[in-house]
Amino acid sequence: MRPMIAAAALMIVPSLAVAADSIEKVSYACADNEVLHVTYVNTDGGSSFAVVLDQDELIPMTQQVSASGAIYKAISPDYALQLLTKGKTADLVGMTDGKEVFLKKDCTAD
Repeated sequence: MRPMIAAAALMIVPSLAVAADSIEKVSYACADNEVLHVTYVNTDGGSSFAVVLDQDELIPMTQQVSASGAIYKAISPDYALQLLTKGKTADLVGMTDGKEVFLKKDCTAD
């Protein structure tokens, strides 16, 4: 009887592990009365992206390896931008002369 239960459990687990594509729009309130608009796209294949609206431009980013939180880096080499997120907080960081510059900081999701 136990082998049948184990076999049934193995058949159910993969179906629970399958994720679906998801899209989530988040608006963050930042320091200096700034607003940061981000749309997150997570694919069922495990890829994660963020699209940031900054200065009337949509900037697509891809998720990078991170020990804590999430880091998204601009896909286009024309943009030296990163989005740093953890929980409900985010910062938009640019690179100038090899140094990080906070473009929007201390942002919290509404």
